[in-house]
Amino acid sequence: MLFPHTASRRIVLHPASSTDQADFAQVFVRTGVESIRPAVRPARGTMRAHAIFHVTTRNTGERLGFGGLHALDPAGHIRCAVYLDPRRARLGVGSEAILLLVNYAFATLDIDRVIGQTTEASFASFGITAGDQEIGALRDHMYFRGRHWDLHNFQIERAGWEEYVDRNTDRMLHPSLSWRTAPAQPLDVS
Repeated sequence: MLFPHTASRRIVLHPASSTDQADFAQVFVRTGVESIRPAVRPARGTMRAHAIFHVTTRNTGERLGFGGLHALDPAGHIRCAVYLDPRRARLGVGSEAILLLVNYAFATLDIDRVIGQTTEASFASFGITAGDQEIGALRDHMYFRGRHWDLHNFQIERAGWEEYVDRNTDRMLHPSLSWRTAPAQPLDVS
C-alpha cells in the first residue's frame, strides 16, 4: 500500500485554491507557456483538476510554482503537470515534485497510469535523461520562447511505479519515512 506523502527532503506540496489563479498565470508567463495555442480545444471537462498544489521549499517556504493532477479519464489514466518558476527552481526540485505527484496519484486514486508531457526545455529540471523511456513525441507541436518544440510524452503504470518507488526513491523522503508508511502529519486541506 502506498501513502500520499506531500513532502520530500527539499520541497513541500501545499493545497492550492481558486484564489491562486493569478499566481499560477504568472508562473505560466515566466516559463514561456503563455504562447501555446492548442490546435483543438480540449473536450469539456477534460482539464478538470483533481489536485492542485503550491510547490514550496521545505526550509524557507519560498513558492517555486505549482503542480497538479488533471484530466482523469474512464480508462484509469490521469495527467500530471508541474510548472516551476525558472528563476526560483533549483536543479532537481522538478523531479521531486513529479515524484511526489505521481505517488500522490497512485496512493489516492483508483488509476492504472499517470501521463506527463514536456519539452526539452524542462528536461534538466525534471531529471529527464536520454535513457528515459518516452512513449512518443509530437514533433514541432508547440511554439514558445521563439521556436518550435517537440512535445515528449511519458507515462508510468501502477505496477512500474510500485517497483520504482521501492528501489529508486529512498533518499527523497526523510530517512525515517517510507512510501509504504503513513506520513506523521496528514495533508492539511483546510
